[in-house]
Amino acid sequence: MKFSIAESSVLLALAARVATAADCNADNCLRAMRATQTPGRLESARAFCATFTGASVAPTATPAFAVDGCKANQVGDAEFRISSACSCIAATSTAPPSATSSVGTATAACAVVSSSWAAQRSATPTPTVNAKLAYDCITSAPLNKAAALRFIAELRPYLEWQSDLAFLKNPPADYFFPPHDVFAALDKVEAGLKADEYPNEHSWQQDMYINVFGPGHDGHLYVYSDILTNAIDWARPFGLVSISEDGTSTPVIKVYDDVMKTPDTASVLSLINGVDATKFIEDLIFAVTGNQDADAAYNSMFYEKAFAANNGTGYFKQGGRTRYVYPGEVTSFTFENGTFLELSNVARLKGNWSGVVDGPSFFKKFAPNADAAPSVAAPAPTTSPSPAPVAAPTGVQGYPAPVIISSDSVVSGYFIDEPGFEDVAVLAMLSFSPEDPPEFQKVVESFFASAVRAGKTKLVVDVQVNGGGYIFQGYDTFRQLFPDIVQEGTGHWRYSPGFKAVSEVFSKNCEGYDPKTASYDLIQQCESVYNWGYDLDRNLSDFTSYQDKFPPAVYQDDQYTDLIQWDFENELDTRNTTTGIGYDVTGYGFRKNFTRPFGGPENIVLLFDGYCASTCTLFSQFMKWDAGVKSIAMGGRPEIQGKIQGVGGVKGSQSYGFSSVYSYTQIAKDATNDTALIEELDRFTTYPISRSSAAGVNVKDEILRQNWDDGTPAQFVAEYSDCRLFWKADHHRDITNLWKDAATAAFKGGKCAFGGIDYAATESTSKRTVERPAPFSRPRIPVQKGKVPQRVPVAKRDAPTSKPWTFEANQYMVAEN
Repeated sequence: MKFSIAESSVLLALAARVATAADCNADNCLRAMRATQTPGRLESARAFCATFTGASVAPTATPAFAVDGCKANQVGDAEFRISSACSCIAATSTAPPSATSSVGTATAACAVVSSSWAAQRSATPTPTVNAKLAYDCITSAPLNKAAALRFIAELRPYLEWQSDLAFLKNPPADYFFPPHDVFAALDKVEAGLKADEYPNEHSWQQDMYINVFGPGHDGHLYVYSDILTNAIDWARPFGLVSISEDGTSTPVIKVYDDVMKTPDTASVLSLINGVDATKFIEDLIFAVTGNQDADAAYNSMFYEKAFAANNGTGYFKQGGRTRYVYPGEVTSFTFENGTFLELSNVARLKGNWSGVVDGPSFFKKFAPNADAAPSVAAPAPTTSPSPAPVAAPTGVQGYPAPVIISSDSVVSGYFIDEPGFEDVAVLAMLSFSPEDPPEFQKVVESFFASAVRAGKTKLVVDVQVNGGGYIFQGYDTFRQLFPDIVQEGTGHWRYSPGFKAVSEVFSKNCEGYDPKTASYDLIQQCESVYNWGYDLDRNLSDFTSYQDKFPPAVYQDDQYTDLIQWDFENELDTRNTTTGIGYDVTGYGFRKNFTRPFGGPENIVLLFDGYCASTCTLFSQFMKWDAGVKSIAMGGRPEIQGKIQGVGGVKGSQSYGFSSVYSYTQIAKDATNDTALIEELDRFTTYPISRSSAAGVNVKDEILRQNWDDGTPAQFVAEYSDCRLFWKADHHRDITNLWKDAATAAFKGGKCAFGGIDYAATESTSKRTVERPAPFSRPRIPVQKGKVPQRVPVAKRDAPTSKPWTFEANQYMVAEN
């Protein structure tokens, strides 16, 4: 490594600490084995490492040249130190993988990784090795061409359920990312396989990941294939922050640890791998981000307190979708003060590496279903062990003591009892995916009641890092704030061949349906979007026929259902604990007698970091369009002068995992004798599911009123926040400082970096502005539809299939640990 004379002591200490964690710098055991000044030393060390199994090491078994250097010390015992050193001295040829390369290096790499995993696993849940060593191993897994082609062929029916394929292929002119044809990209990968262009299994899976799913920029659209994701997450040495000196001046990039330890001398990061630091980060995340907004994607690369609440660090270091893109052997950092660091990247090992000794055994271990016989049997039900009892949470990591908090810490409430902010309360919602949905509702209700009793009249709603969750949770939280405003949540599904087949079967079977006498199996069909009698139309009225709900509507030469909305008076969707979410949504059922806890929209502000996605976008849409609440967006790209979007995640309003698509298609297949429909439904198999750690599609587009005529999904509509602020160093030390700055901008006339909050202003912040009812022209009470909610007892089956997953719209992006 090279260091300049000007390097700071903090960076030196950081480099040493990171090097130790990566096991590839400044260790006497490694120096002894890698002593390149001694002819033949490195080769001898590699030969020893290739046979080292991680078993207890006797002094006589250790090469003489390494006995002293690899003795037990404060770092670890001899076994651990040898494993760590071995993980760093595998052959490091930078030549691209070859289909005909010898197995010697590959065998050594996988054996050394497995050995290091065995040595570390008792001390850490996530063993790590040098990234290049792990890359040599993963790229030695041989290509199974027949299985790869089968994977692609059986993947296609699932991708047809993606709702916005036509708009993704031909997006509006002002959409940031370029057009993307999902099936054309998949065709290219398939053609490459047929032409033998991929040297190994990892190469085609990474190509599919980056070039088929990456350009979708959709947190609901993903396939995490087996070899790519089952064994390794890639990581870099440290986390970064993007901070402004005063919250309004242009932010700069610094190392998080430097800012926390010596903020006055922390140097600005200028270059990463020789490229302008901002450009490097943008290029990296734009390739695979699940965010539809560029500023949101940029923000996701940096540390912030809300990330830390979930043990996160920002995606530059680890996590997110970049964790499956190989970062190279090292990352270099050049700072404004002249410091230059070059540090090894890391592979975080997942799963069970026992028995992995070479590429073929790696493939067998981490792609066990590749050669599975063709089958359409239902996936085996998965069960999770009952969690061990844990103490009730006392707070969110890095946050102040809460007034109230849910048992899973997902939602919590705070009072800012400091001079000038005595009237401010903060509701922090890290997601809408609680372990106990009714508890989430109760925590929110209890906090609002406590705030009113305490004289709090202003509310900051913090939805930083909120990737979504249960759809009804977002609706309910909005209605707790504005119980008298009926939200407008219109959306449509793509009328794909699979959807069409399921809807024809279910709608026919549900003729004459009576929930009071129906079997559970029939309820499962009839209480679903595929039954024309389910859902409400855009005017909150019942559909009158199959043709009324499934015309189909045509936009951009693709077919869709009519616009639909949820019916929250349907008890089987709401308070029923077998088929529904387990509670009434506020404003409906038995929760109609509520009043606003904070009055009008001028007393509330939304705080975004751009990550808000899925159900969070629905909640934010209602707050903005239906209630008129203003918002603050943090951060963004430093070169952008102006306001940015706060809602930067996927705006699709419902997602399915592949297993959900499969379940509905198989229920329909078993419920019909129509041979043509069965033929279509037989296209869905479990093979893509068995070969993925996770896979999903966005099945329902949210359609704003302004786009009712052209069908453009909200995913492609830019909606700017009213105020833009930048993170400061003190925001990362104490999130209360961020909340105070947000409250100052929202309620006390504080300055924004761009824009400002003025409740007297009435102009829309949307790029495509059309007439829409003013916030308070919306109905103040639930629209009567001629339905009277009845308490319908539903007999539970012995092993009922719980329905709440039907109501999820959750962005599959966060996996920090």
